[in-house]
Amino acid sequence: MKRRQESIIYQLAVSEGPLTTDELARRLSVSARTIKYEMIEVRSVLPKYGAELFAKRNEGYSIRVRDRELFDRYIEPLSLQSGLTNNFGSDDNARFLYIARKLVSSSRYAKIEDIADELYLSRSAIREAVNSVMNFLKSYHLETESKPGLGIRTFGTEYHMRMAMTELFAVHFHKVLLDNAGMEYAKWTQCGYEERQEIRHVFLKVLRESRIKVTDTNTQRLAIYFIIVRNRCNAGYRIKLPDRWKEELKGTDEISVASEIYRKLNAGFAGFDLPEEETVFLAVYLMSCRDMWNVEQPQTEYALYYQDAKEMMTELQSYMKDICNIDLIRYPWARKELLNLLISLFISIHFGLESLYRFWYDYENQAFHSPVAAALACTAAGFLQDRLDIKISVSFYSQMASLFFKRISLTEYNIRPQKLLLVNSNGLGLNEILQKRIVSRYERLVDSFTIAELYEIRGMNQEEYDAVLTDTSEIAYHYDLPCCVIRTISSEKEMDLLFNRHLIKAYQTEGLIPREEQIEIIKNYRYTDELQFFQFLAFRHGKTEKERERILEFMERVSFYDMGYLSAKSVMLYVPASLCEKECIELYCLADTGSWRGKEVEYLLFLSADWKEDWKRVKALENSFRQLFSEYSNMKAFSERRRPVLFEMIEKCLKYE
Repeated sequence: MKRRQESIIYQLAVSEGPLTTDELARRLSVSARTIKYEMIEVRSVLPKYGAELFAKRNEGYSIRVRDRELFDRYIEPLSLQSGLTNNFGSDDNARFLYIARKLVSSSRYAKIEDIADELYLSRSAIREAVNSVMNFLKSYHLETESKPGLGIRTFGTEYHMRMAMTELFAVHFHKVLLDNAGMEYAKWTQCGYEERQEIRHVFLKVLRESRIKVTDTNTQRLAIYFIIVRNRCNAGYRIKLPDRWKEELKGTDEISVASEIYRKLNAGFAGFDLPEEETVFLAVYLMSCRDMWNVEQPQTEYALYYQDAKEMMTELQSYMKDICNIDLIRYPWARKELLNLLISLFISIHFGLESLYRFWYDYENQAFHSPVAAALACTAAGFLQDRLDIKISVSFYSQMASLFFKRISLTEYNIRPQKLLLVNSNGLGLNEILQKRIVSRYERLVDSFTIAELYEIRGMNQEEYDAVLTDTSEIAYHYDLPCCVIRTISSEKEMDLLFNRHLIKAYQTEGLIPREEQIEIIKNYRYTDELQFFQFLAFRHGKTEKERERILEFMERVSFYDMGYLSAKSVMLYVPASLCEKECIELYCLADTGSWRGKEVEYLLFLSADWKEDWKRVKALENSFRQLFSEYSNMKAFSERRRPVLFEMIEKCLKYE
């Protein structure tokens, strides 16, 4: 079955309702005519997997499952493939994989015209995919050579070729088999399914018994890497490494673990009697894959990189203070984790493993769904990219965003505990039951309880209290204070309602969001492209030519931040208030749907903020913007009701944090 047909089945399987031909065409970046053609094959193959295609006029296509167990076994690997952030299931990425795999699979020249013919496409139709492949190869420090009449070929160091091949497996999950996008590449990943699982288990057992912790996503990649190593070595390809690497790695945990892994693999499987250089590079690979959040003694373990990382941390801290007015490392844990993260960056630079392009899964990108954390991480990464004259990888950028998100999430709002009036129609003494229950659950949000009869409230100074809790119906309540019905034998729903309606007001966020006059909604904005919008913002917020140049330079420097991670057909751009000389939130509602890096966009949100060294301000805007970008309806509401919507978004976050 072709990749496109599998993508159609996946889209139908996960959809909450039927999908029309046009909707499927839009999701897969193909024509409606192509979808109709592919549906013939989809209809014929589905019964083999316990399902059938159902079509209804004016509604679209859907799948009816007859054998759930059989269908689930089929759909699981498709779900993993389609879980990639960069939409591996689309035709564009299938073309990318086919071309990239072809160029790294062979030392022979390949003609673009021949590749286009193999894909049944014109040369112009694969131009964008070829450009993406060139960028991918460049990120792995691989070069291409072009000769008239022969085509192009890829060359570079053997370990970079292997790293690229490992990534091009694309779905690094032990249950997934290689797809059919470029089968010439398959000889380097050839391995029986059962043996592949056994190799993975041996490797993980050694790792489990060592002091080294490697992130889960990297253990999946390493399991593929071992197979590529064996196949490449058996074909006569050998790694050549700088002589100093062996000396630098002597005595490290990584070299010890690498030696043990290959010793165990050689004892259990054919083809793993490898030269010493393979062990040295595996140690390098393990070092680059290490979970740096858990390194306890970085100064000892990574002495070669520690001082450079420490000095760079000081520079980065100074830069972020100067341009964003925010302190990255006020707390010891933040200092330690940022230092470890920078050590990992210097390790990658030292061994030529920085900038590597990776296929990403949704769960690896969670911090990117926090627009503010991502924007701050992009600001920091942009500085490092310029300062170190390197290309920052999405992997490092993601870790930086996660660090910011952690710092934001651990920040607590100021709390003004609520003063509650308790009323019980069956006698005041029963309120003690409710009081104890509320304290056990929401103690820090409550200042005091005052027990009274309902009729007594009229004679009390109601300004001294925040809410009334009563077990009677709200219909019978006729006082100015907010009221919440909560019975003596209260339910979980009532307790949640108490928090959602009233106790949530204890969190003090009013002064953390820009004032109403600092928020502007621009309707029917005529948008053309990204560069035009950058120039427009620079002209609007820069008073002098020099200021405009600084704003434009900043936006272009951090433009590697993929705005496509944000949803709701919206994009956020952040420029520090130190460059704009004022705080503002501007929402540009486009007159016509535009395109931002190939994605549809209807809203452009511009933020200029002075964080005033107050992480509570960062948290407030992070909470509000995260929710704004989570649903199209939220962004639409903000365009209509402005500032109050931001507080509603904060409260939504507080309800589940």
